Amino acid sequence: MEYGFLLLVLAGVGAFFMAFNNGANDVANSFASAVGAKAISMQQAVLIAGLMNLLGAVLIGGNVSAKLVVGVVNPVEFGSPGAYVLAMFSVLLAAGTFVLLSTFASLPVSSSHSIVGSLIGVSLVAGGLESVNSDVLLAIIASWFISPILAGAMSLGLYSFIERRILAGGKPMERLRFFLPFILAITVAVFVLILMKGSTLKQYRPSSAWEMFLFMAVLLPYATLVVQGLLRSAALELEDTREAAEGVFRKLQVGTSSYVAFAHGANDVANAISPVYAIFLVVSLNGALPTEALVAEIGVPLWVLILGGAGIATGIAALGHRVIRTLSEKITRIDNFKGFSVDFSAATTVVSASLLGLPVSSTHAATGAIVGTGLREGKGVDWRLLGKILVTWILTVPAAGLITVGLFLALKAVFL
Repeated sequence: MEYGFLLLVLAGVGAFFMAFNNGANDVANSFASAVGAKAISMQQAVLIAGLMNLLGAVLIGGNVSAKLVVGVVNPVEFGSPGAYVLAMFSVLLAAGTFVLLSTFASLPVSSSHSIVGSLIGVSLVAGGLESVNSDVLLAIIASWFISPILAGAMSLGLYSFIERRILAGGKPMERLRFFLPFILAITVAVFVLILMKGSTLKQYRPSSAWEMFLFMAVLLPYATLVVQGLLRSAALELEDTREAAEGVFRKLQVGTSSYVAFAHGANDVANAISPVYAIFLVVSLNGALPTEALVAEIGVPLWVLILGGAGIATGIAALGHRVIRTLSEKITRIDNFKGFSVDFSAATTVVSASLLGLPVSSTHAATGAIVGTGLREGKGVDWRLLGKILVTWILTVPAAGLITVGLFLALKAVFL
Protein backbone atom coordinates (compact mmCIF):
# COMPACT_ATOMS: atom_id res chain seq x y z
CA MET A 1 0.00 0.00 0.00
CA GLU A 2 1.33 3.47 -0.90
CA TYR A 3 2.80 5.38 2.05
CA GLY A 4 2.39 2.23 4.15
CA PHE A 5 5.36 2.87 6.41
CA LEU A 6 4.38 6.50 6.97
CA LEU A 7 0.84 5.42 7.85
CA LEU A 8 2.15 2.97 10.43
CA VAL A 9 4.44 5.59 11.98
CA LEU A 10 1.60 8.10 12.30
CA ALA A 11 -0.74 5.41 13.64
CA GLY A 12 1.94 4.36 16.14
CA VAL A 13 2.17 7.92 17.43
CA GLY A 14 -1.61 8.04 17.77
CA ALA A 15 -1.68 4.68 19.57
CA PHE A 16 0.99 5.81 22.01
CA PHE A 17 -1.03 8.98 22.64
CA MET A 18 -4.17 6.96 23.36
CA ALA A 19 -2.28 4.47 25.55
CA PHE A 20 -0.62 7.33 27.43
CA ASN A 21 -4.00 8.82 28.30
CA ASN A 22 -5.42 5.40 29.14
CA GLY A 23 -2.62 4.81 31.64
CA ALA A 24 -2.91 8.30 33.12
CA ASN A 25 -6.62 7.83 33.81
CA ASP A 26 -7.06 4.12 34.47
CA VAL A 27 -4.12 3.59 36.86
CA ALA A 28 -6.60 4.58 39.59
CA ASN A 29 -8.51 1.35 38.92
CA SER A 30 -5.67 -0.73 40.33
CA PHE A 31 -3.94 1.31 43.01
CA ALA A 32 -6.49 3.88 44.21
CA SER A 33 -7.65 1.73 47.11
CA ALA A 34 -4.08 0.82 48.13
CA VAL A 35 -3.02 4.48 48.17
CA GLY A 36 -6.19 5.51 49.98
CA ALA A 37 -5.60 2.86 52.64
CA LYS A 38 -1.94 3.95 53.03
CA ALA A 39 -0.69 0.50 51.98
CA ILE A 40 1.64 2.07 49.43
CA SER A 41 2.89 5.52 48.52
CA MET A 42 1.83 7.38 45.40
CA GLN A 43 5.32 7.00 43.89
CA GLN A 44 5.41 3.26 44.57
CA ALA A 45 1.91 2.83 43.14
CA VAL A 46 2.87 4.60 39.92
CA LEU A 47 6.02 2.49 39.49
CA ILE A 48 4.42 -0.90 40.17
CA ALA A 49 1.28 -0.10 38.18
CA GLY A 50 3.37 0.88 35.15
CA LEU A 51 5.36 -2.35 35.26
CA MET A 52 2.35 -4.64 35.78
CA ASN A 53 0.31 -2.94 33.06
CA LEU A 54 3.23 -3.34 30.64
CA LEU A 55 3.55 -7.05 31.47
CA GLY A 56 -0.17 -7.63 31.10
CA ALA A 57 -0.28 -5.83 27.77
CA VAL A 58 2.67 -7.71 26.30
CA LEU A 59 1.83 -11.19 27.62
CA ILE A 60 -1.90 -11.47 26.86
CA GLY A 61 -2.96 -8.07 25.57
CA GLY A 62 -3.63 -9.16 22.01
CA ASN A 63 -6.74 -11.19 22.75
CA VAL A 64 -9.19 -8.28 22.98
CA SER A 65 -7.94 -6.23 20.04
CA ALA A 66 -9.50 -8.42 17.38
CA LYS A 67 -13.00 -7.89 18.82
CA LEU A 68 -12.64 -4.13 18.49
CA VAL A 69 -11.19 -4.35 14.97
CA VAL A 70 -13.69 -6.76 13.39
CA GLY A 71 -16.20 -7.30 16.22
CA VAL A 72 -17.79 -3.93 16.95
CA VAL A 73 -17.56 -2.74 13.33
CA ASN A 74 -17.57 -4.32 9.86
CA PRO A 75 -14.54 -2.91 7.98
CA VAL A 76 -15.86 -3.99 4.58
CA GLU A 77 -18.77 -1.55 4.94
CA PHE A 78 -16.40 1.44 4.92
CA GLY A 79 -16.12 1.20 1.16
CA SER A 80 -12.43 1.90 0.69
CA PRO A 81 -9.18 1.28 2.58
CA GLY A 82 -8.52 5.03 2.59
CA ALA A 83 -11.77 5.82 4.41
CA TYR A 84 -11.15 3.00 6.88
CA VAL A 85 -7.62 4.19 7.68
CA LEU A 86 -8.78 7.79 8.18
CA ALA A 87 -11.55 6.54 10.43
CA MET A 88 -9.06 4.65 12.61
CA PHE A 89 -6.80 7.73 12.82
CA SER A 90 -9.80 9.75 13.92
CA VAL A 91 -10.66 7.18 16.59
CA LEU A 92 -7.15 7.27 18.03
CA LEU A 93 -6.88 11.04 18.22
CA ALA A 94 -10.44 11.78 19.36
CA ALA A 95 -10.66 9.06 22.03
CA GLY A 96 -7.21 9.92 23.34
CA THR A 97 -8.04 13.62 23.56
CA PHE A 98 -11.26 12.95 25.44
CA VAL A 99 -9.54 10.75 28.02
CA LEU A 100 -6.74 13.31 28.42
CA LEU A 101 -9.19 16.13 29.14
CA SER A 102 -11.01 13.90 31.65
CA THR A 103 -7.72 13.14 33.37
CA PHE A 104 -6.93 16.84 33.81
CA ALA A 105 -10.41 17.17 35.32
CA SER A 106 -9.50 14.29 37.70
CA LEU A 107 -12.50 12.24 36.49
CA PRO A 108 -12.15 8.43 36.20
CA VAL A 109 -13.78 7.97 32.79
CA SER A 110 -13.79 4.67 30.94
CA SER A 111 -11.39 4.40 28.04
CA SER A 112 -13.57 1.52 26.85
CA HIS A 113 -16.51 3.94 26.59
CA SER A 114 -14.31 6.40 24.75
CA ILE A 115 -12.99 3.96 22.15
CA VAL A 116 -16.37 2.27 21.59
CA GLY A 117 -18.13 5.64 21.28
CA SER A 118 -15.53 6.78 18.76
CA LEU A 119 -15.83 3.57 16.75
CA ILE A 120 -19.62 3.74 16.66
CA GLY A 121 -19.73 7.41 15.68
CA VAL A 122 -17.25 7.19 12.84
CA SER A 123 -18.67 3.87 11.59
CA LEU A 124 -22.19 5.26 11.30
CA VAL A 125 -20.91 8.19 9.25
CA ALA A 126 -18.41 6.28 7.12
CA GLY A 127 -20.27 2.99 6.61
CA GLY A 128 -23.87 3.42 7.71
CA LEU A 129 -25.90 1.25 10.07
CA GLU A 130 -24.61 -1.95 8.43
CA SER A 131 -21.08 -1.15 9.62
CA VAL A 132 -21.99 -1.67 13.32
CA ASN A 133 -22.46 -5.17 14.74
CA SER A 134 -25.44 -4.65 17.02
CA ASP A 135 -25.11 -7.98 18.88
CA VAL A 136 -21.54 -7.26 19.96
CA LEU A 137 -22.41 -3.67 20.81
CA LEU A 138 -25.35 -4.72 23.01
CA ALA A 139 -23.13 -7.21 24.86
CA ILE A 140 -20.60 -4.47 25.56
CA ILE A 141 -23.27 -2.05 26.79
CA ALA A 142 -24.73 -4.73 29.05
CA SER A 143 -21.29 -5.31 30.57
CA TRP A 144 -21.06 -1.63 31.51
CA PHE A 145 -24.06 -2.10 33.80
CA ILE A 146 -23.16 -5.56 35.05
CA SER A 147 -19.53 -4.95 36.05
CA PRO A 148 -20.01 -2.21 38.70
CA ILE A 149 -23.00 -4.00 40.24
CA LEU A 150 -21.16 -7.32 40.36
CA ALA A 151 -17.95 -5.80 41.72
CA GLY A 152 -19.88 -3.71 44.26
CA ALA A 153 -21.86 -6.70 45.52
CA MET A 154 -18.73 -8.84 45.75
CA SER A 155 -16.80 -6.11 47.55
CA LEU A 156 -19.64 -5.48 50.01
CA GLY A 157 -19.95 -9.20 50.69
CA LEU A 158 -16.21 -9.71 51.19
CA TYR A 159 -15.83 -6.67 53.44
CA SER A 160 -18.85 -7.74 55.50
CA PHE A 161 -17.35 -11.22 55.80
CA ILE A 162 -14.03 -9.77 57.02
CA GLU A 163 -15.80 -7.65 59.61
CA ARG A 164 -18.11 -10.41 60.90
CA ARG A 165 -15.88 -13.48 60.66
CA ILE A 166 -12.38 -12.08 61.21
CA LEU A 167 -12.56 -8.79 63.11
CA ALA A 168 -15.63 -9.24 65.34
CA GLY A 169 -15.31 -10.97 68.71
CA GLY A 170 -11.57 -10.57 69.22
CA LYS A 171 -8.58 -12.70 68.14
CA PRO A 172 -8.58 -11.50 64.48
CA MET A 173 -5.15 -12.98 63.72
CA GLU A 174 -6.27 -16.45 64.74
CA ARG A 175 -9.29 -16.22 62.47
CA LEU A 176 -7.24 -14.60 59.73
CA ARG A 177 -4.85 -17.54 59.61
CA PHE A 178 -7.81 -19.83 58.98
CA PHE A 179 -9.91 -17.90 56.45
CA LEU A 180 -7.50 -15.80 54.39
CA PRO A 181 -5.55 -18.63 52.70
CA PHE A 182 -8.71 -19.85 51.01
CA ILE A 183 -9.42 -16.38 49.59
CA LEU A 184 -5.86 -15.93 48.39
CA ALA A 185 -5.71 -19.41 46.90
CA ILE A 186 -8.76 -18.63 44.78
CA THR A 187 -7.07 -15.42 43.64
CA VAL A 188 -3.92 -17.29 42.65
CA ALA A 189 -5.88 -19.97 40.82
CA VAL A 190 -7.96 -17.47 38.83
CA PHE A 191 -4.87 -15.46 37.94
CA VAL A 192 -2.95 -18.50 36.69
CA LEU A 193 -6.02 -19.68 34.82
CA ILE A 194 -6.36 -16.40 32.94
CA LEU A 195 -2.71 -16.62 31.98
CA MET A 196 -3.26 -20.12 30.63
CA LYS A 197 -6.49 -19.17 28.86
CA GLY A 198 -5.09 -16.04 27.27
CA SER A 199 -1.52 -17.13 26.64
CA THR A 200 -0.15 -17.21 23.12
CA LEU A 201 1.11 -20.72 23.97
CA LYS A 202 -2.03 -22.43 22.73
CA GLN A 203 -0.88 -25.92 23.68
CA TYR A 204 -1.20 -24.99 27.36
CA ARG A 205 -4.68 -23.52 27.19
CA PRO A 206 -7.57 -25.39 28.83
CA SER A 207 -9.85 -26.36 25.95
CA SER A 208 -12.99 -27.13 27.94
CA ALA A 209 -14.83 -26.33 31.17
CA TRP A 210 -13.92 -29.84 32.40
CA GLU A 211 -10.20 -29.15 32.04
CA MET A 212 -10.63 -25.83 33.88
CA PHE A 213 -12.43 -27.62 36.72
CA LEU A 214 -9.66 -30.20 37.06
CA PHE A 215 -7.03 -27.46 37.04
CA MET A 216 -8.81 -25.54 39.81
CA ALA A 217 -9.34 -28.73 41.84
CA VAL A 218 -5.61 -29.47 41.78
CA LEU A 219 -4.31 -25.94 42.27
CA LEU A 220 -6.66 -24.67 44.98
CA PRO A 221 -5.71 -27.10 47.80
CA TYR A 222 -2.01 -26.72 47.03
CA ALA A 223 -2.16 -22.92 46.89
CA THR A 224 -4.19 -22.86 50.13
CA LEU A 225 -1.57 -24.88 52.02
CA VAL A 226 1.30 -22.76 50.70
CA VAL A 227 -0.36 -19.44 51.55
CA GLN A 228 -1.46 -20.71 54.96
CA GLY A 229 2.11 -21.71 55.78
CA LEU A 230 3.51 -18.37 54.68
CA LEU A 231 0.89 -16.47 56.64
CA ARG A 232 1.47 -18.53 59.79
CA SER A 233 5.24 -17.97 59.70
CA ALA A 234 4.85 -14.25 59.00
CA ALA A 235 2.38 -13.70 61.83
CA LEU A 236 4.04 -15.66 64.67
CA GLU A 237 5.38 -12.57 66.43
CA LEU A 238 2.36 -10.31 65.87
CA GLU A 239 -0.09 -9.51 68.64
CA ASP A 240 -3.62 -10.75 68.10
CA THR A 241 -5.17 -7.30 67.55
CA ARG A 242 -7.13 -5.46 64.87
CA GLU A 243 -4.05 -3.33 64.13
CA ALA A 244 -1.95 -6.45 63.51
CA ALA A 245 -4.60 -7.86 61.19
CA GLU A 246 -4.76 -4.58 59.29
CA GLY A 247 -0.98 -4.70 58.89
CA VAL A 248 -1.32 -8.09 57.16
CA PHE A 249 -3.99 -6.75 54.83
CA ARG A 250 -1.82 -3.70 54.13
CA LYS A 251 0.91 -5.95 52.73
CA LEU A 252 -1.57 -8.12 50.85
CA GLN A 253 -2.98 -5.06 49.10
CA VAL A 254 0.23 -4.57 47.15
CA GLY A 255 -0.27 -8.01 45.60
CA THR A 256 -3.98 -7.62 44.87
CA SER A 257 -3.44 -4.15 43.41
CA SER A 258 -0.74 -5.56 41.15
CA TYR A 259 -3.23 -8.23 40.11
CA VAL A 260 -5.70 -5.52 39.09
CA ALA A 261 -2.98 -3.61 37.22
CA PHE A 262 -1.95 -6.72 35.27
CA ALA A 263 -5.58 -7.43 34.33
CA HIS A 264 -6.02 -3.83 33.22
CA GLY A 265 -2.97 -3.94 30.96
CA ALA A 266 -4.09 -7.24 29.47
CA ASN A 267 -7.58 -5.97 28.65
CA ASP A 268 -7.52 -2.21 28.21
CA VAL A 269 -4.42 -2.07 26.02
CA ALA A 270 -6.79 -3.03 23.19
CA ASN A 271 -8.46 0.36 23.55
CA ALA A 272 -5.23 1.97 22.42
CA ILE A 273 -3.75 -0.49 19.96
CA SER A 274 -6.81 -1.79 18.08
CA PRO A 275 -6.91 1.17 15.63
CA VAL A 276 -3.17 0.96 14.87
CA TYR A 277 -3.56 -2.80 14.57
CA ALA A 278 -6.36 -2.21 12.05
CA ILE A 279 -4.12 0.11 10.03
CA PHE A 280 -1.29 -2.44 10.23
CA LEU A 281 -3.64 -5.04 8.75
CA VAL A 282 -4.59 -2.76 5.84
CA VAL A 283 -0.91 -2.08 5.11
CA SER A 284 0.02 -5.77 5.43
CA LEU A 285 -2.80 -6.75 3.09
CA ASN A 286 -1.68 -4.19 0.47
CA GLY A 287 -4.80 -2.09 0.80
CA ALA A 288 -7.39 -4.81 1.45
CA LEU A 289 -9.88 -4.40 4.28
CA PRO A 290 -9.45 -6.84 7.20
CA THR A 291 -11.87 -9.66 7.89
CA GLU A 292 -12.35 -11.92 10.91
CA ALA A 293 -10.52 -14.78 9.20
CA LEU A 294 -7.53 -12.60 8.29
CA VAL A 295 -7.34 -11.18 11.82
CA ALA A 296 -7.24 -14.70 13.25
CA GLU A 297 -4.52 -15.70 10.78
CA ILE A 298 -2.22 -12.69 11.13
CA GLY A 299 -2.54 -11.97 14.85
CA VAL A 300 -1.28 -8.94 16.75
CA PRO A 301 2.46 -8.26 16.24
CA LEU A 302 4.62 -7.98 19.37
CA TRP A 303 5.78 -4.45 18.59
CA VAL A 304 2.18 -3.21 18.69
CA LEU A 305 1.65 -4.77 22.14
CA ILE A 306 4.90 -3.28 23.43
CA LEU A 307 3.95 0.11 22.02
CA GLY A 308 0.60 0.05 23.82
CA GLY A 309 2.07 -1.23 27.08
CA ALA A 310 4.84 1.38 27.03
CA GLY A 311 2.33 4.14 26.37
CA ILE A 312 0.21 3.02 29.33
CA ALA A 313 3.25 2.87 31.61
CA THR A 314 4.38 6.36 30.53
CA GLY A 315 0.93 7.83 31.13
CA ILE A 316 0.84 6.28 34.59
CA ALA A 317 4.22 7.80 35.46
CA ALA A 318 3.34 11.27 34.16
CA LEU A 319 -0.27 11.90 35.19
CA GLY A 320 -1.61 8.85 37.03
CA HIS A 321 -1.58 10.55 40.41
CA ARG A 322 -4.49 12.88 39.52
CA VAL A 323 -7.28 10.31 39.20
CA ILE A 324 -5.82 8.11 41.95
CA ARG A 325 -6.58 10.89 44.42
CA THR A 326 -10.21 11.14 43.26
CA LEU A 327 -10.96 7.45 43.82
CA SER A 328 -8.65 6.93 46.81
CA GLU A 329 -9.63 9.92 48.91
CA LYS A 330 -12.96 11.43 47.88
CA ILE A 331 -15.65 8.80 47.20
CA THR A 332 -15.40 7.03 50.56
CA ARG A 333 -12.90 6.50 53.38
CA ILE A 334 -10.78 3.41 52.71
CA ASP A 335 -8.85 1.33 55.25
CA ASN A 336 -6.78 -1.75 54.47
CA PHE A 337 -9.67 -4.16 54.98
CA LYS A 338 -11.80 -2.19 52.52
CA GLY A 339 -8.86 -1.82 50.15
CA PHE A 340 -8.26 -5.55 50.01
CA SER A 341 -11.97 -6.15 49.38
CA VAL A 342 -12.03 -3.55 46.59
CA ASP A 343 -8.94 -4.91 44.82
CA PHE A 344 -9.96 -8.54 45.07
CA SER A 345 -13.51 -7.84 43.86
CA ALA A 346 -12.56 -5.53 40.98
CA ALA A 347 -9.84 -7.87 39.71
CA THR A 348 -11.97 -10.99 40.02
CA THR A 349 -14.85 -9.30 38.21
CA VAL A 350 -12.63 -8.28 35.29
CA VAL A 351 -10.79 -11.58 35.08
CA SER A 352 -13.90 -13.75 35.40
CA ALA A 353 -15.67 -11.73 32.73
CA SER A 354 -12.64 -12.12 30.46
CA LEU A 355 -12.74 -15.89 30.89
CA LEU A 356 -16.40 -15.83 29.87
CA GLY A 357 -15.67 -13.60 26.88
CA LEU A 358 -17.61 -10.68 28.36
CA PRO A 359 -16.02 -7.25 27.78
CA VAL A 360 -16.14 -5.11 30.93
CA SER A 361 -14.88 -1.72 32.04
CA SER A 362 -12.16 -1.86 34.68
CA THR A 363 -13.14 1.70 35.66
CA HIS A 364 -16.69 0.57 36.38
CA ALA A 365 -15.50 -2.46 38.35
CA ALA A 366 -13.13 -0.41 40.51
CA THR A 367 -15.65 2.34 41.24
CA GLY A 368 -18.45 -0.16 41.94
CA ALA A 369 -16.20 -2.08 44.35
CA ILE A 370 -15.29 1.10 46.24
CA VAL A 371 -18.96 2.08 46.54
CA GLY A 372 -19.79 -1.45 47.73
CA THR A 373 -17.50 -1.15 50.76
CA GLY A 374 -18.85 2.35 51.47
CA LEU A 375 -22.39 0.99 51.63
CA ARG A 376 -21.40 -1.14 54.60
CA GLU A 377 -21.12 2.05 56.66
CA GLY A 378 -24.48 3.47 55.60
CA LYS A 379 -23.43 7.09 55.02
CA GLY A 380 -19.91 6.27 53.86
CA VAL A 381 -20.33 7.27 50.18
CA ASP A 382 -20.04 10.75 48.67
CA TRP A 383 -23.11 10.39 46.43
CA ARG A 384 -22.67 13.83 44.89
CA LEU A 385 -19.19 12.99 43.58
CA LEU A 386 -20.38 9.55 42.50
CA GLY A 387 -23.25 11.14 40.56
CA LYS A 388 -20.76 13.40 38.80
CA ILE A 389 -18.71 10.36 37.79
CA LEU A 390 -21.81 8.50 36.53
CA VAL A 391 -22.84 11.46 34.39
CA THR A 392 -19.33 11.52 32.92
CA TRP A 393 -19.62 7.83 32.04
CA ILE A 394 -22.94 8.39 30.28
CA LEU A 395 -21.68 11.39 28.32
CA THR A 396 -18.43 9.71 27.27
CA VAL A 397 -19.93 7.63 24.44
CA PRO A 398 -21.76 10.42 22.55
CA ALA A 399 -19.06 13.00 23.29
CA ALA A 400 -16.24 10.79 22.01
CA GLY A 401 -18.37 9.81 19.01
CA LEU A 402 -19.12 13.42 18.04
CA ILE A 403 -15.47 14.46 18.37
CA THR A 404 -14.43 11.53 16.19
CA VAL A 405 -17.02 12.29 13.52
CA GLY A 406 -15.91 15.92 13.31
CA LEU A 407 -12.27 14.94 13.02
CA PHE A 408 -13.00 12.26 10.42
CA LEU A 409 -15.00 14.62 8.22
CA ALA A 410 -12.20 17.18 8.39
CA LEU A 411 -9.56 14.62 7.43
CA LYS A 412 -11.78 13.23 4.68
CA ALA A 413 -12.23 16.68 3.16
CA VAL A 414 -8.46 17.11 3.01
CA PHE A 415 -7.24 13.66 1.96
CA LEU A 416 -10.10 11.96 0.08
